[in-house]
Amino acid sequence: MLERSHSFELRDKNYDDIQRIMENVLEKDLSFSTDSKRVGRSLLRINYFDTNVDKEQQKNNRITILKESEKRIYIQINGKLTDSQVEHLWNEFEKNLNNSMKVEKVTKPIPSKDKIVQEIKNLIDERGYIVQNEDVQEFFENFIEKYTRFPREDEINSIVKGYIMMVNDEKLFDEKDIDKTINEKKLDISEPVLGTTQREISLTSTDNTVLAMSEGVGRRKCPACGNDGLIHEMDDKSVILMDYPKIYAKKNCCSQCGYEWRTH
Repeated sequence: MLERSHSFELRDKNYDDIQRIMENVLEKDLSFSTDSKRVGRSLLRINYFDTNVDKEQQKNNRITILKESEKRIYIQINGKLTDSQVEHLWNEFEKNLNNSMKVEKVTKPIPSKDKIVQEIKNLIDERGYIVQNEDVQEFFENFIEKYTRFPREDEINSIVKGYIMMVNDEKLFDEKDIDKTINEKKLDISEPVLGTTQREISLTSTDNTVLAMSEGVGRRKCPACGNDGLIHEMDDKSVILMDYPKIYAKKNCCSQCGYEWRTH
């Protein structure tokens, strides 16, 4: 009867490699099915069985692999293997053990800059937005400048979302500017200048006097100097109406005397 236990040097293999080699010999060369179980960090049991035979009758069919040290393993065969099967198992196992493991890493080719730009543009187009290649190029260059690398696949969607958010913000403020222009034109063709006795809020006064001024029909008039021709509306960044997108309250400024006030 052939020797059913052997000690081997691990060489360049690790414990996972040993398990895989032994399972491969049992399954592909000897046509057995396998069921492996690790016991602790140094003991491995591989049960092998013929699927055409009652598994209960094969419960003693086992390969035990014990890690003796960092460089050696001890293997013992139990069960109903013939001498020719045992010999074949040792020969194939040792042959695979001696072969150098050649693990080829499958790496995806890095897409070119033009392909990434086109992918971003396509994703934006699919969401119903129109974007020029120059705009996508600018987003792409900004990313490279900040991170010194091309964006990963999962980061491309973030770039697309960032562009759409920017477009939506610009659209919101453009609509507000259009509404403001229309309202100013309506004021230009409305009734003559109206004097007002209503109270006003002064943003430049130093005496803590709080006055209010309501917008009525007619051209805006500076409550300080009476100027009604050069009144400008601007953001009052001390009053935030909405955090995102950032929307501020409006205030008026007299270009003649510099007086500022907020309308309610």
